[in-house]
Amino acid sequence: MTVAQRKQFIFGGLSAADDFDGIASIYYGLHDRIFDWGHAVSHIVVAPAKEDGQPDWERAAPETLEQPSSDSGPADMAEVARWAVLVDEIDGCDAKTSMLLWLDPETAEPKVAQIAGPDADGEIAMRIIGRDIGAMPPPKEYKPGPLSASLLKLAEKMNPPPAANDNKPQAEKPSAFVDAETLLGMEFSPIKYVIPGFVAEGLTLLGGRPKLGKSWLALDFGIAVASGGLSLGVECEQGDAFYLALEDNQRRLQDRLKVVLPKFHRPDMSRLSLLTEAPKINAGLIDTLEAWRTRVSNPRLIIVDTLAMVRAEKKRNQDSYAADYEALSPLQRYASVHRLAIVVVTHVRKAEAEDPLEMISGTNGLTGAADSIMILNRTADGPKLYGRGRDVEEVEKALKFDGGRWSVLGDVDDVKRSGERTQIIEALRTATSPMKPSEIAEATGMKAPNVSYLLRKMVAAGEAVKDGYGTYSSPPSSPSTPSSSTSHYPPSSAEVDSDGENLKDLEDLKGGTPSSDNQQRRTA
Repeated sequence: MTVAQRKQFIFGGLSAADDFDGIASIYYGLHDRIFDWGHAVSHIVVAPAKEDGQPDWERAAPETLEQPSSDSGPADMAEVARWAVLVDEIDGCDAKTSMLLWLDPETAEPKVAQIAGPDADGEIAMRIIGRDIGAMPPPKEYKPGPLSASLLKLAEKMNPPPAANDNKPQAEKPSAFVDAETLLGMEFSPIKYVIPGFVAEGLTLLGGRPKLGKSWLALDFGIAVASGGLSLGVECEQGDAFYLALEDNQRRLQDRLKVVLPKFHRPDMSRLSLLTEAPKINAGLIDTLEAWRTRVSNPRLIIVDTLAMVRAEKKRNQDSYAADYEALSPLQRYASVHRLAIVVVTHVRKAEAEDPLEMISGTNGLTGAADSIMILNRTADGPKLYGRGRDVEEVEKALKFDGGRWSVLGDVDDVKRSGERTQIIEALRTATSPMKPSEIAEATGMKAPNVSYLLRKMVAAGEAVKDGYGTYSSPPSSPSTPSSSTSHYPPSSAEVDSDGENLKDLEDLKGGTPSSDNQQRRTA
């Protein structure tokens, strides 16, 4: 088998550079196979690193191995390259014997090394490991304990099986299916849109890189719902909102509220509940949400910031996809049953992806459990928000961040085209003679077909004049390059809080996108 064939057979075409979560799932599979056989105990570990970050297999020993950075999977390519399976407590071997199993990321060739114990155990351990990962483990037979056996006997006495000659028809069980004709005649309540066009009832996953402004956007959602104000340029129906800011404290939350709320004519914020500590999803979080829901009059929005603070730890031997799906499914069910919106903030991978949904950090179990996905991202063209879901149409908006708030500049394509028009207007205005599309393209760095397309639009709009011989010029009294319009934000400093101290995360978010006219964001 060639190297390429082996990589395709084992990795399925994956590589650490393309999908390190997929590579990690292979290690989980090896771990599970060895553990389920019961001839040894296995653990996912991280080997020590050299100065350049590459794995140092020669220095690998029980005392130098580390735990993975997260139960949800590797943090990056460098970590997955150092992943391995530690095998110890091997049948027939010394208690100190440990073996290390890993896959070469370049060739997919399996590597096994003894890192502790008598040398004589190495051959035995390798044979056991090779046998166990090459065959399915035997099914485990269920043997009830004394208490379970007694309960089974009691159940048989209370519900004896019917006699052989008992011809009574069995009671009809309720059925969950419905025929299509009946379904067509049913009437359902309309979908509730909490942030119209962006967030609907159900579970929404909001992903973005650290320090990009996810928490500011989440807070903006909560303020808009609690006050009946605007968020992302759309008016929100007033209701009760619950913001679990689990990576903040009350002082930091107060500072943020002072930044984003107007100093005068401030809206009543009593319908926005805040919490900075909460239990895990499997340890009381749902009870916390239910206590809030039953206390308020019109629960509409819950924000969990972030997922990492509330997700349960991955179970031993649990598949990564199943763990990710299980992490969100209780929140998805809760949102669906009570017809409210839950927005869960999480992180994205460092690498870009052709499909924005693939940027969510973790397996597809996370995106599969959510009803809608939103990705806050920054590219060379500036910040943008992408979203799509079961009840939300696909949307991609160019954004601007100012004064602690995000605002929509328009559709990404329209905003980009508007910037290109500005470049053409400036090129024509400063030219000493009419210009051909090819000359404009060279002057602006744009592609000639794009220039020709926009020139036709601009001539119709009176922004350019078509002269003879296929040349274009600036119209008489042509306007100069449009300048930034005034902000719709309240008169407060985006950089300074009430104590006059700089807010560093606001500094990190500034720049990269032109301003645009927007409506007044908040209602008094």
